[in-house]
Amino acid sequence: MSGKRLSDTDDDSVTHQTHHIVLGAGMIGCYLAASFVHVNQAVSVVARPNIIARLKQNYSISDYQGNHFSVTSLPTLISIDSSKASQKSSLSALPKQADVLWLTVKCISIDDAIATIRECISENTLIICCQNGVNSHLNVQHAFPNNTVIRAMVPFNVISDKVGHFYRGSQGHLVLERNESISDSVHWIARQINSKHLPVDTSFEMTALQWAKLQLNLGNAVCALADIPVKEMLENSDYRRFISRLMQELLVITHKRKIKLPKIASLPNKWIPYVLDLPTWLFKLVAQQMLAIDPKVRTSMWWDLQENRLTEIDFLNGKVTTSASELGVKAPANELLVKLIKQVENGKKVNASAFLKEVKNANELSK
Repeated sequence: MSGKRLSDTDDDSVTHQTHHIVLGAGMIGCYLAASFVHVNQAVSVVARPNIIARLKQNYSISDYQGNHFSVTSLPTLISIDSSKASQKSSLSALPKQADVLWLTVKCISIDDAIATIRECISENTLIICCQNGVNSHLNVQHAFPNNTVIRAMVPFNVISDKVGHFYRGSQGHLVLERNESISDSVHWIARQINSKHLPVDTSFEMTALQWAKLQLNLGNAVCALADIPVKEMLENSDYRRFISRLMQELLVITHKRKIKLPKIASLPNKWIPYVLDLPTWLFKLVAQQMLAIDPKVRTSMWWDLQENRLTEIDFLNGKVTTSASELGVKAPANELLVKLIKQVENGKKVNASAFLKEVKNANELSK
C-alpha cells in the first residue's frame, strides 16, 4: 500500500494499492475474490489445484437478484497442495505479501493453514477470518500476535452450479469487525469492496453477531442429513419444528450469558423459533423473506458430506452442546445432530427417511 496504512487515506480512487490474498478459496472465497476484482482491487487467490483449474476454465459470479460478473482479467491464481515444500515454492509466485489476507478455510482447517499464512503476510498485514462459529479466530490471533486479526461474518449461501461459476443464492451483507484501534481502516476497506455483488457493513459487536449467525446455521446439519435444499427443508413442518428446538436451546444459552443478539435476518432472532413452529400455510405467509432463497441452495455441510469431508459440526451444533454443558442446561436436539453427523463422518450412513423419523421422535419428546 505504498507505505500507507489503510486508514491514512479517504481517497476512493486508490483501490489498486491494496493487495488482497484470498487464502483457502472454496465457494465463499472464490465469490469474494471475484467481487474484489469487480471493484478493481489487486487480488491473489490461493486454493487447491482442482479449484484453480476450474477458475482457469471459467470464472464468473451471479446472485439471486440477477447481477452477473465475468472475470475476464484473472487475478493471480496460486495452486497449493498439502506438501509444505511445494506450498512455499508456489507462494513465491505471489506479486507481493498481502495487505489484507482473507482466511476462507473451514474452522477445522485453521491450524493447518497457519504455516501457509506465514508465507503470505508481513507484520503489517490485516488478517480477516471468515469462518463460521464463535471465536474460531482465536488460534489465528495467538499465532500472529504482531498482526491485527479481525472477523468477518458471511451471512449468505454460495453454490457452484457449473465449472468456475459461483452463485449467491440468499440475502445478507458481509460484515467486518471494527474495534477502537482499527475502526478507520476497516471502514475504509468496507467502502473499497462494497458493491452490488457484495454489500458490506461493519460492526463493533462481532461476538454477538457470530452467536446470531450461529443460530441461523444450526439448521445446516438438518439440511445435510435430510439431503434436500434449504427451501424445501423450510417448507417441511417436521424439519421446521426441529430447527425451532435447536434455536431455542441456543437462546437459553445466550440469555444466561447475557448476550443480546442483533437482528441479522428478516425477523428478530428470538421470534424465529415461534415463526418456524407455525403451520406451513401460515409460515409461508409470514416468512416470505425467509423463503426468498434460490430453490437449488444447499448448505456447505451437505457439500462436505457428499464429498466425504469432515464437517464443522463441532463449531456449530457442537458449540451449543458444549456451552450448554458448561452452564448446566440441556440441549438434546443439538446433541442428536452432533451424534448423527459424527456417525456419517465415521462411515455409517444415515439415510434421509431414517433421519426424518429421528426428527419426528425428537419433536414428539419435546411437546
